Amino acid sequence: MPEAVLMDENYNKLLEQCETQELEAPGGIATPQVYGQLLALYLLHNDMNNGRYLWKRIPQAIKTSNMELAAIWAVGQRIWQRDFPGIYTAIAAHPWSECIQPVMEALQDTIACCEILHF
Repeated sequence: MPEAVLMDENYNKLLEQCETQELEAPGGIATPQVYGQLLALYLLHNDMNNGRYLWKRIPQAIKTSNMELAAIWAVGQRIWQRDFPGIYTAIAAHPWSECIQPVMEALQDTIACCEILHF
C-alpha cells in the first residue's frame, strides 16, 4: 500500500479513538490532549462542522489554559476563512507537541495540494 494511504488509515483510526475517548471521558470532559488531537484531526479531514461543534463544547477553562488548543483553533479559523497564507502562518507560529506535529504537517501538505488544484 502507498504510504499516503497508510497514513490516512492511521489518522482515521486515531480520529475514531479520540472520539471514543471524548465520549467515554469521566464526567463528559476529556483531557486537553484528546481535545487537541480531535480538533486537529477534524481540520485534517476538512470536517469543519465537527471541528466547530467540538470547539463549542470544550469547557472554557480548558480552552483558556491550553495554548496549543487555542493555536489549533487559530489554524481552523484561517481554514474557515480560506486564508491560505494565514493557515501557513498559524501552523508555523506554534511549537507543536509530539502528538500534534505530524497532524499539522499532514494538514499543511493537504492545504498545499488543495491550493495547487484550485489554481
